[in-house]
This record gives sequence, C-alpha cells and structure tokens, in this order.
Amino acid sequence: MKISEHLDKGVWTIADKSLLLFYGFAVIFLVINKLPTSEYGDFYVFQSMFLILSVLSDAIFLQPMVKFASEHEAEMGEVLAASFNLYTIFLILFGGALALLNAPIAALLNSKQLVTMLPFMPIFLVLGIFRNVGIRYLQVSYRIRAIFWVDLSFFGSIIVITVLANVFGLMHTATDFLKINMLGATISSMVAFIFCRDGYLRMPLFSVPRWEYGRLLSFAKYQAGTSTLLTLQQWSDALFVTMFWGPVEAGIFGAAKTIFRFLDAAREGATLLIVPVSSRLYTSQNMKGLSALIEKLLFMAFAALIPVSLVLVVIANPLFHIMYNGKYDAAAPIFQILMLSGFTMPLSLVATNVLIGIGKARSLFLAVLSATILFFVLNFLLVPSMHSMGAALTVLISTTALGLFTFFAMRSELEISARGILSRAMEAKGFVVNRIKGRTGDDTTGF
Repeated sequence: MKISEHLDKGVWTIADKSLLLFYGFAVIFLVINKLPTSEYGDFYVFQSMFLILSVLSDAIFLQPMVKFASEHEAEMGEVLAASFNLYTIFLILFGGALALLNAPIAALLNSKQLVTMLPFMPIFLVLGIFRNVGIRYLQVSYRIRAIFWVDLSFFGSIIVITVLANVFGLMHTATDFLKINMLGATISSMVAFIFCRDGYLRMPLFSVPRWEYGRLLSFAKYQAGTSTLLTLQQWSDALFVTMFWGPVEAGIFGAAKTIFRFLDAAREGATLLIVPVSSRLYTSQNMKGLSALIEKLLFMAFAALIPVSLVLVVIANPLFHIMYNGKYDAAAPIFQILMLSGFTMPLSLVATNVLIGIGKARSLFLAVLSATILFFVLNFLLVPSMHSMGAALTVLISTTALGLFTFFAMRSELEISARGILSRAMEAKGFVVNRIKGRTGDDTTGF
C-alpha cells in the first residue's frame, strides 16, 4: 500500500481540514476579540456540550456506517438509512433533554446565559444532520473534494455572516453567534444534500431490514462506550473549568484551546482516510500492506506534528499577545502545555482509527477507558487548585497515556515496530526527491 497512490486525496484532505484552521483564526478576530470574555466563555461551554453530542453520535452511528459500507458497497442504501435513523433519533432525544433541563444545567455550570442558549440545542443539532451524515457518506467513496465543498459552505458562510453582523452591529452576545452558526449548519446541509442526493434519495428510511440495525448496534456495543469516553476526554475539560471557576475562566481556557484545535483537524483528517482504507486491507487479509501503511502514517504524523508543536510552544507568548491584542495573554502558558501533547498525539491519531477500521472495538475500549479514568481523576484533583492550568496538564497527561495505550493495543493485533516506523524515513526521502525531480511515474521508493 503506497501513500503516493492516494496523494490527491491527501491533498484534498489537507485542504479540507485547513478550513478548520481558517475558521479558528476568523473566530479569534471576529468573535473572541469582540465579545466580552464572559460571553465568549458562555459560547465555548455551549459549543463543548454541542460537540460532545455531535462527535459522540457520529462515532456511534456514522463511523460504523463507513466501515460496513466500505466492506459491503451493495448494501449502501440500507446501511445509510439505518445510520441516518439512529443518528437522528439520538440527537433529538439528547438535544431535547438538554433543552428541557436548561435551568439546572446552567446553575451547575455557573453560566446564566445557558438558560437562553440550551433551548436552541435540539434545533442546532437537527439542522446539521444532512451535513454530517453526508460527509460520512462521501467518505466511503473517498469523495474528499466534495467533503471540502460541504465544509467550505459551513465555515465560509459562518465567517461571512459574522463579518456582516459585526459591520451592522448585530453581534453582542453568545446567543447572537449561536444563531449565526445555525445559519451555517443550514446552508451546509443543503450543499451536502446536493452532493449526496443519490444516496439520500435511495434510502429506505421506513423499511430498513431489522438485521441492519442489529449489525450496527452490535458493533456499537463497544464503540458507544469508547466514543463516549473519547468525546468526554476531548471536550468536557471546559465544563470542569466553568463548573469550578465560571465563564470568564472558561473563556481564557477557550482562547488557548481554539488555537490548539488545529490538532482536531489532524484527528479528523486521519479518520477520513485511515478508517475505510484499514478496513478494506484487513477484510482482504492484506496484513503486510496494512502494517506498512500504518508505519508510513505514523512516520508522517510524527514528522509533521513534532516540529510544529515545538515551534508553537516557543512562540506562544508573542503569538497570543498579537492575535488577541493583549486580551488573553494569560492563555499563552495554558496553550504551551496543551501543545506538548503534540509530541505523542500521532500514536493515538493513527492507532485509534486503525482499531476502529479493523473492528477491534473491545481493545480500543479498554485502552480509552484507562486514559479517561486518568483524565477525570486529574481534572478533579488539578482544576480546583490550578484553574485552567490544571485542565491543560490533564489534557497533556491523559493524551500521552491514550497514545501509549492505543498504540500497544494496535501492536498486539499487527506487526508494527519502532524500527519499521523509522525505516520509512528513507522511503519518504526518496519519494520527495523523485517528486522534486518530476519522477511521478516511476516511483520505486514504495512510499
């Protein structure tokens, strides 16, 4: 399995995930620097709750769809319909519960604004259904270019509308920016429907075979637990911060995590490419090709993330002072600690998605459970005494643990070695040299 055979998809994946980076910078200049710290803190807490539900439901119901549709393309309509139905029901139920419990949740999290914002939660979730299901449907057939346009319609429309809202003086609160996000979700879902209309129109929504639901739910048995733990580990830190220290401190932590979120782009890009490819190679029993692919991906991830993480740690203080106009200088040390996790994150980026692709849900669950227990224990120990710095240290330690646990779980299933990963350096060097010299047709490097 050669990375070069999928180079065009990799380029479009990078372009797609770069949108999240541009969106993050736009939010810094158009939202974080404009809203009062407490208002941005309220939005960040709401966004964290929204993402917990969105990412969790995606992992439980949509990622298994990618696996089964990749393995059995003839059953695409039934698989897509079953996932669509389960995904929609889940979002309506849990989004509705948050809306109904808005007052006690707001009191628990020290955020009065959530009383106003949480009733919008089920509407916001439903508006993004066609977008999110569509992205996974496009992933099955590697239509990465189409995914790029769907994401561009989402992030691009939010940025444009936010600019207009600022120009006309229409954005003053967290709720104002929430409504802009809802418009972006609506526009993106419409674009996704256009790209995915062939799949959506052939879904037998009301006549899905019962065994199709059973297969999805059976796979989701461990996937649900794993996804819940991973999602909470990724997004619930903001809830701990606001619960102990209120929305202002959550705003400071959010300012650091917004720039840190470029690693989420890497995580999502890895999911787009690794899950379907590893699933197909494993199903065809091409273990040698799968092991080679994993070693190449690990080498590429380390080669990309370690230098970037190091540079960002060094320049964090002037970077934050310039980007936030001195408003969030206190967030720079928090960001530096968060970025140290980039040194080990390649392990979990690759291993987690490979374990999903090859169907080793139980092994993944046990690895993630261990890291998540550590995450919650450290949050309760460190955040009350160290504020956001405690949350950042928790992310660093638990992310490192997750990388090690998932890597060893993957290595117990496949032949992966540190020597094998390092050996890919020469292949990568030869590949780059050939590309520079224009030798695209006689690539003998194996990369």
